[in-house]
Amino acid sequence: MKLKQFNIIVSLVLIMFMSAIETTIVSIALPTMRKDLQPESSIALVFTIYFIGIVFAIPLISEMMARIKVRVITLIGLGFFIGGSLLAGLSNSFELLLFSRFIQGIGAGVNMSLAQIVPKLAFEIPFRYKVMGIVGSVWGISSIIGPFIGGVILEWTTWHWLFFINVPIGVGAILLVLMSYKFHNETIDNPAIDFLGICSFYFLTGLLMWIITTFQMNWFYAIGLMLLLLGIWGITNYFKKKTRPFIPIREFSPVVRLVFITDLFIAAILIGFNVFIPSYLQDALNFSPLQSGLIIFPLSVGWLVINFTLEKIEARLSIKMLYIIAFSILALASLSVIINVYHPIIIAITVFLAGMSFGSVYTKDSVLVQESVASAQMKKMMSLFTLTRNLGNAIGSTIMGSVYSLSWSFLHMPIQHVMLCIILLIGVLFFLWCQPKRQF
Repeated sequence: MKLKQFNIIVSLVLIMFMSAIETTIVSIALPTMRKDLQPESSIALVFTIYFIGIVFAIPLISEMMARIKVRVITLIGLGFFIGGSLLAGLSNSFELLLFSRFIQGIGAGVNMSLAQIVPKLAFEIPFRYKVMGIVGSVWGISSIIGPFIGGVILEWTTWHWLFFINVPIGVGAILLVLMSYKFHNETIDNPAIDFLGICSFYFLTGLLMWIITTFQMNWFYAIGLMLLLLGIWGITNYFKKKTRPFIPIREFSPVVRLVFITDLFIAAILIGFNVFIPSYLQDALNFSPLQSGLIIFPLSVGWLVINFTLEKIEARLSIKMLYIIAFSILALASLSVIINVYHPIIIAITVFLAGMSFGSVYTKDSVLVQESVASAQMKKMMSLFTLTRNLGNAIGSTIMGSVYSLSWSFLHMPIQHVMLCIILLIGVLFFLWCQPKRQF
């Protein structure tokens, strides 16, 4: 491996680690923050505003990617993230902390998009599979390291240092980017900006998030839902007629559309495993955050292992069969958790197998989009792909959270509700992929 390649991989790991750990490391400090800042609003807004920043950033970044080189975009994203982290660490009021988290979220949105684009520019298949597996596994690793680091920091100092630690990591990433982010196959253009398309897209995305997070049985909600459906129909026709639309609708071939939908569902399903299994272990079995992190950690190991062997598996299977097998393993893993809710060792083995499924689907989804779209539109499409994945996480968090709190007589533990919901979502994926006309 060349030094430049090594530097790129390390930079991606550092960038993704900062973005991923911000959820797990901050969650442990919420009681301390609430006591210190005494906010009038819910302390959970520190997470909500972070996600809003991510959603706000990605559409703009997708437009900038066509005009500015990845190296500059990366430095801008790191600048926002480091600046937001520094400001959050200096915050002495809840309002300033929320503003800082929004700035952080913008930087995180840039970073997440780059994790899908840089591997395409820097690495060829099959080595790209390994790189994306390493970067993808960072999300799972943060789930175990986050509570540990957060606990140590809170034990010895104040919650402000949860944000200050991002500064030296970010500076290290900047140095690696300056040394290695020079891609000869990168293209830039200066197309006209589709302001109407951008504003309409933001409006419909905000409306979608409102519909997902505030389910109500009333006329106002029904009107919002109808407005969303009409808006999607209208904006799709608008994009089809424009020569250079904000969303390159012509790039959404049947394969790309299927991959986007698949990734939306898989991102929602991942939340059920990666967030709600640790929550269940702590809520119902009284495990510590570190213990629950150790049990969910095999998911990251399985994710990493499969990506180092994915090209060999792919050589023996069709793309359709690869997905069908991955969905089957996820369904069996969900069923195993339902049956073995009191056996954490079996749950750890189960999530390892689930991690292999997540790793293969997540990586193959990314590569299929990278290889199926025109090179001039690759950056924008991968940014939109990242937005879809984040929307899947948000939808999954909302749906799984509601299901987790339900009370069903035939299922005694809340995680069983979540796993049953996951099996239903996997059933939809089976239906989509098993259509007779699907050819790969």
